Amino acid sequence: MFRKLMTASILGFVLAGSLIAIAPANAATKISNGVLCPKAKINKTIKVSGTVYKCTKSPTVNKTKYTWVSSDCLKSNADYAKLSISYKSLVAGMPAILADLDAKISAQQARTAESLIKADALDAQTIVWQAKLVTFIAAKDALLAKPNPSTYVKAIATYTTAIRSLNSAITANTSATTSMRKMTKVVDSMQAQRAVTVGTVTQVKGGVAQAASLRNLICQKGL
Repeated sequence: MFRKLMTASILGFVLAGSLIAIAPANAATKISNGVLCPKAKINKTIKVSGTVYKCTKSPTVNKTKYTWVSSDCLKSNADYAKLSISYKSLVAGMPAILADLDAKISAQQARTAESLIKADALDAQTIVWQAKLVTFIAAKDALLAKPNPSTYVKAIATYTTAIRSLNSAITANTSATTSMRKMTKVVDSMQAQRAVTVGTVTQVKGGVAQAASLRNLICQKGL
């Protein structure tokens, strides 16, 4: 009886060992991100359930060894790398871009300051002309109100010409000062453009971080 039990135990142990040894040999390795691939498959591709995998080094998983990497992972990594290069180029060139903008803003501010001084001078001149206009209109009206205005035809004509000239000059001055004072808006626009330019760096940096997160998600082991 004891011998039969020993024989059965030994047989069971041998069968169990055989099953353990046979199982890995018969089981197919599931291909996914991060799974090691044989040297014979390096740079080769295989399609599994609609997804193409390449035997190469993963950008995020086990970077030192060759593993299966999905085409989606490789594409997302390429997008991330491209955006990273653009960001580094933008950062490197930003000092020169801002220096150029600052120089243009400074020059525009100087021109605007000169224009505002001229505008103030024109406004002062306009005030003088408006006072003369009031005087000339009053003088002309006084002549027209006289009992025999035809006697003063020449004087009335002179006043009429002067009034017309003053009105024209005042209109021209007003238009000129309006244009000159609008130059302050040019400076404001340039300064806003500078702010947008600086903000671009932050936006692109955020885009790089987002691209990295997306790549890490797509390239994670097991997908």
